[in-house]
Amino acid sequence: MLDSFFVKAHQKFRRFCILFFNASVFLTRLPAPQWVPFNNQLLRLSAVYFPLIGVLVGFLGALVWCVLGCLFPVSLALVLTLCFCIYLTGAFHEDGWADSCDALGGGYSKEAILKIMKDSRLGTYGVVGLLGMLAVKFLSLLALAEQHSILSAGVLLVLGQGLSRWFALGVMAKLRYVRDDFGKSKPLAHSISFGNLVRAACPVVVVSVWAIYSTALSTGVMLLAFLVACSFVVYFARQLKKAIGGYTGDGLGAVQQLSEVGFYLAVIALQRL
Repeated sequence: MLDSFFVKAHQKFRRFCILFFNASVFLTRLPAPQWVPFNNQLLRLSAVYFPLIGVLVGFLGALVWCVLGCLFPVSLALVLTLCFCIYLTGAFHEDGWADSCDALGGGYSKEAILKIMKDSRLGTYGVVGLLGMLAVKFLSLLALAEQHSILSAGVLLVLGQGLSRWFALGVMAKLRYVRDDFGKSKPLAHSISFGNLVRAACPVVVVSVWAIYSTALSTGVMLLAFLVACSFVVYFARQLKKAIGGYTGDGLGAVQQLSEVGFYLAVIALQRL
C-alpha cells in the first residue's frame, strides 16, 4: 500500500512538472529538462499554471530589483529590472499590447483588425501604446517603492504579474478564440472551467496574503485594487468582443499588461485617499 502511495505521488508530481514546464516554455525563455514532452494537448492543460508562471516571473524580477537596489539608485535598478523581465518573457505580452493598440486603433472592420494584429510590423498606435505602457509601469512601481520600500514594492510586483495572468485566463473562459488560422495561442482556444479558474487563482491568493502582511495594505484596499484591475479587463474584453467577436493571443497579452498596470495604479490611488 505504501509503494502504491509513492507511485501515485510520483505520477502526480511528474504530471505537474510536465504541465508546469509546458506553461513556462510558452510564456518565458526559461529552459526545461529534455525529458519533458511538448504538444498542443499538454499546452492546453498547462494554462491553469499561467498565474503560477507569472508569480515566478514576478519573484525573479523582485529579486533582481532588490539586489540591484543595493548597487544603484532605485530608479535605475527598476529600469534594469523591467528590462530583465521583458527579456525573461521575450516581450511576449508587450508585443500583444502593441499589436492590439495598432489593430484597434487603425482597423475599421474585423478582417482589418485581425490582419493588423497578425502583421509583425509596428505602427504609430503600437509605438505610442508601448511607450505609454512602459512609462506608466515604471512610474507606478517607482511610486510604490517610494511609498513603502523596494522589498514591499517587489511583493506587489510578484502579485501584479500573477494576478494579470489569471485575468487573461478569465478572458479565455468568457470569450471565444476568433482566429481560424494556426497561431501560437491556437492550442489554448478552449473553454476553461470554473474549477480550473479557482485552481489557477491559488498562487495569486497566497501572494495576496503575503502582500497584506508584508506591506501596509489592508484587506479592503487589496480587494478594491483587484476590482479596479478587473474593471480594466472587463472594459477591454468588451472592446475585443465588439471589434472582433472574441479574443486572440495579442488580446490576451494586452489584458495582461492592462490589468497589471491597473492593479499598481489602484494601489497607489487608494493609499492616497
